[in-house]
Amino acid sequence: MNVIFCRPELTMQVSGDVKLFFNECNAIFEKYIYNFRIIGSYEIIRQVMLEDVDQDDILIFFTSEDGVYDKRMLRLLEKYNNVQCRIWPIAMENMPHCRRPPEPVAQRQSFDVACRKENRNPFNNNIKAIAQIFARKIVAQTLSPLYSDDVLYFISHSRKDGEKIASKLADGLRLLTRERNVYRDVVNVQVGDDAQKDIDEHLRVSDVLIFLQTEHAQYSKYIMKELCYALLNDIPILWIQIDNALYNEMEIRPYEHPILQYSSEEFLDSKRLVEIVDEIEDKCFQLIMNSSGQVYSYVECFMEMSRENKIRLQCDGENALAYQLEYIENVKDQYDLGIRKHYIQCFGRNPKKSDIEKFCTNVKSKEIYNECNKLFLLSTHGKRESKIGDNRIFEENYEDYLANIQNVLGQYSPKREKRIIISGAFPDCDEIYKNSLTEAVIIYARQIIRNGYTLVFGAHPTFQEIIFKIGELYSSDVLYSIEMHMSREYTERYNLDLLRKKCHLVLADSIQEMRQNMICKKKAEMLICLGGKIKEDSSQQGVDIEVGLARRCGIPVALVGTVGGRSSQYAYELLKQRKWKLINPWGSELNESLFYNVNHRLMVERLLSKISK
Repeated sequence: MNVIFCRPELTMQVSGDVKLFFNECNAIFEKYIYNFRIIGSYEIIRQVMLEDVDQDDILIFFTSEDGVYDKRMLRLLEKYNNVQCRIWPIAMENMPHCRRPPEPVAQRQSFDVACRKENRNPFNNNIKAIAQIFARKIVAQTLSPLYSDDVLYFISHSRKDGEKIASKLADGLRLLTRERNVYRDVVNVQVGDDAQKDIDEHLRVSDVLIFLQTEHAQYSKYIMKELCYALLNDIPILWIQIDNALYNEMEIRPYEHPILQYSSEEFLDSKRLVEIVDEIEDKCFQLIMNSSGQVYSYVECFMEMSRENKIRLQCDGENALAYQLEYIENVKDQYDLGIRKHYIQCFGRNPKKSDIEKFCTNVKSKEIYNECNKLFLLSTHGKRESKIGDNRIFEENYEDYLANIQNVLGQYSPKREKRIIISGAFPDCDEIYKNSLTEAVIIYARQIIRNGYTLVFGAHPTFQEIIFKIGELYSSDVLYSIEMHMSREYTERYNLDLLRKKCHLVLADSIQEMRQNMICKKKAEMLICLGGKIKEDSSQQGVDIEVGLARRCGIPVALVGTVGGRSSQYAYELLKQRKWKLINPWGSELNESLFYNVNHRLMVERLLSKISK
């Protein structure tokens, strides 16, 4: 398999944004892709035209702003198209001619950079972050640990009013996607089996949870449980609203609003059902690809620990995303006594049975099997009982594995008696991209609580239950670990006695007083801003108000730029002016990393290191 990247000069006028996009992609491709080459001239195209092309090859090119292409470029596209290679057009501008690739690849979907800038308006001109997203998609295409066609869709629905729709959708997916694996409890649970156990097991190994939000869905405790599990275990969620059903009383929301909306009648129309299934397949693919890129966040965490000489990390040159990891100190950990060396195979997706079998066959044929104390298949999808039948080979999730290493190295410190404030709200952009904010809130909250700090936040209906669940999982004292502030004008919606069991609840008479209590009344180590609405009246922007309060109290502020909204816009303004000192003393390197780096786990660890002493 080869990845061929055409320079933008071959098809378009090159601006600063285009150069930055190309250079950022090029840097990532060179780092992760072995068979990678750049086509930079028409003379090179002539040479390529004489070479054999493999069906697994990937060709990437920039679309022309005016739809005009050199004949040599068109012949190159035709050559790869005839072999049915994967062809990825990049549209940098929003003109119709630019968004639509030329014949013979006109039906290929472009990676629409202009649309990304609009949908993630918070990115503003942060082309570097958008380029990272695109580059990781290409890397995922070349590495099997990141994507598999053998995906499992889990349909979460209410039996009261969603059964018929779920049935139509499941049948449509199986018919139109060549036996797509779809789980629906009514059909898949065998007579006599433990239904809930079967549901839980299939949810754990699913690749996407498709949530059919009908009128009764928001009142189902089972659906809320499934949504919560998926969010906490990084299972992508496709939220589909049916018949404009209300969701104002939903205990847990994956995003601010649904990603797709349909009427129930549309599922009864066979022609329309085909279109719906195509739309859902496309969205599911986007969600899986977005989620799979998290593997690099965890690999970067391992590399960071290696650079700090906390562990030794050696890449396995024969297997993608596989490493030997060795503890520096002579220590003990939870997996065995005196473990020193591990072999880890990293996945950005849910490992399948075939992956496990291939892994076992591969490692047992090598010396590494005898050299290492334990061997792990690591993924984001939660810890499961090993079904491998080998007491040296385990499946494990990244968070538990990293937490064990940190505990072994003495980095875990419960109850630090330090408060960290998180300010988060969804920006105005496409719903599918709002998952990045939910993901960031979960990662920041988990690491803050897990590392012994008190997480402070203003009551937000979307994030409340998720943060409470994180507290249950990672804290022995939720009243210490979670401090939630709320204005009394919203208390009628909640059972206050129940909330007081889940957190330390602080009430105020107004939003203004709530912010004062949250930020100014007690000492805090930092304010972390994620997202936030952008309003015409800047004085009404919550991020600006809270940043102002924090700075008057001498609290440093971290602006997370890669999740959109006012926090990104604010960070961009400071980046242009080089005035990071207005919000914190941490310098440009950390602040700029917060602006463009999508590795939230690495970023929160770097922030915590500023206040850990």
